[in-house]
Amino acid sequence: MFGAFVGCASLLPGYAVADYELYSNESSKLVLKGSVMGAVFPGSNSWFGESESFLGDDTDSWSEFGAEIGLAWEHTSGKSTFFAELSGVYTATGGDDASGLTIGESDSDQASTEQAHIGWRYSDPFSNLEEDTFTLSVGRQDYLIGTGLLIADGGSDGGENGGWYLGMRKAFQESVIASLKSSSLLAEGFYLQNRPRRGGTQGDAIGANLEYTFTGGVTAGTTYMVVDTKQDPNTPSLDVLSGRLGWSGLSGLELSGEYVIEESNNINADGFYGEVGWSFADSAWTPRISYRYADFDGDDPDTAKDERFREIAYGYTDYGSWFQGEITGNYPLANGNLQSHLFRIKATPTEAWTLNLMYYNFSLNEPASLDPSVTSDDWGDEINFTADWAATDNWYLIGVLGVLFPGTAAEQWVGGDEDWLYSMVYASYTF
Repeated sequence: MFGAFVGCASLLPGYAVADYELYSNESSKLVLKGSVMGAVFPGSNSWFGESESFLGDDTDSWSEFGAEIGLAWEHTSGKSTFFAELSGVYTATGGDDASGLTIGESDSDQASTEQAHIGWRYSDPFSNLEEDTFTLSVGRQDYLIGTGLLIADGGSDGGENGGWYLGMRKAFQESVIASLKSSSLLAEGFYLQNRPRRGGTQGDAIGANLEYTFTGGVTAGTTYMVVDTKQDPNTPSLDVLSGRLGWSGLSGLELSGEYVIEESNNINADGFYGEVGWSFADSAWTPRISYRYADFDGDDPDTAKDERFREIAYGYTDYGSWFQGEITGNYPLANGNLQSHLFRIKATPTEAWTLNLMYYNFSLNEPASLDPSVTSDDWGDEINFTADWAATDNWYLIGVLGVLFPGTAAEQWVGGDEDWLYSMVYASYTF
C-alpha cells in the first residue's frame, strides 16, 4: 500500500475511449465505447542489476495488454439530463514487471467491472446563465481533483490483475459526487471508496473541493477531506487539507503550486510543490520549458509522530504528475519521503507529435524511513525521453526511453550499482 487510502498504478497519456453511436434521437443517445491497448517494456539492469536477489525474479522485460468496452446513455428533458455508464475492463501482463507484484502469481490477468454509475445534470438551476450546471452522480466512476496529487485513481492494477503500467482501472468502487459548476466556480462534495489490490487497505474519503478562477488568469483551489482506513488500526482517520494556486500570463509565463497538510492523533505530515514554466507559442515547435520542485515528508524515527506523507489516491494527469519519473515513480518509490527537482522541455513539432525531455534529481526526505540500512539521502538522477504520436483519430503510439543512475541511497537499499535502463513501446486503438 503506497498511501493511507489506495495504492495506485500508473496511467498512460493518450488513453481515450471512442464513442460509436448506437441510437440517437432528439432527446436520447446510446453510444458504444471501446479501446484496446498494448505495450512492451524492453530493459536491462532493473533494480540496478539486482532484481533477482531483491525481488526474487528477473524483471528486465515484460509486456502488458488491456481492453475496455462499455455503453453510455443520456436522456434530456428540459434542463435536466439523466445519464448512466457501464463498462468492463480486461488487463494482462506477460512476464514479471518491475513493480514485483506479478512475481509468484500463476496468472496475471483479470476481467472486472470498471464504470457503473448513474447521474442527473441540471443546467442553470440558480440563474439565467446557461453555463451554471448542477450534477449528481452515484456508483463506480472516475474522479479527479486538480493535477491528481491527492485524488485521481481509485482502482487497483498489477499483480493478479495485470496491466500495472497501463493503469486502466481508475474508477472508485463506490462514490457519490455532487458538483456545481459555472464559468468561474467549481464546488464539489464527494464520498469515495477505493479498490485496493490484494493485501491493500480498504479505505474511504468524504470531503469537499472548491475552485475559483479570477480575472487576470489566477485560479485558486482548496480541498478538505477525512480519510478513514477502517481495516488498518495503525492508520486512524486522517484530516487532509490542500491549497493550490495557478497563474498564467505575461506572454507565456506560468506559475503553479500546491500545499497539503495531513494530521491525526499520531500523524503530522505535509507535502508541496512549486512549478514555473514558460511557453513560446510563436516559436517553431512551440516549446515549453519548466522547472518544478516537490517535497513530501518522510517519517523522522526520532519523533513520536509519524511524519510520512500519505499519497491517498494519486494518479496520472501528465508526465511526472504524479508518478515522478518513468522508472522511479512507477516502480521503486511513491511520493512520500521524496524530494525532487524536475527540469522539462516539451515540444510539438506538428499537431500529431509531442516530445518531452525530462531530467529528475531525487533525494530522500528521511533516509531511514525507507529502510534502516539507508543512511544517504541521495536516491539518484533520472532522464526520460518520450515521443507521443496521434497517428490517426483512432491510433495512438508512444515511445519512451529512460535511464536511472543510482545514488548512494539506492545502492544501500537494493545492493546494486548498475544504471537502470528502461524503454517502452505502446499502441492503442479506439473504436
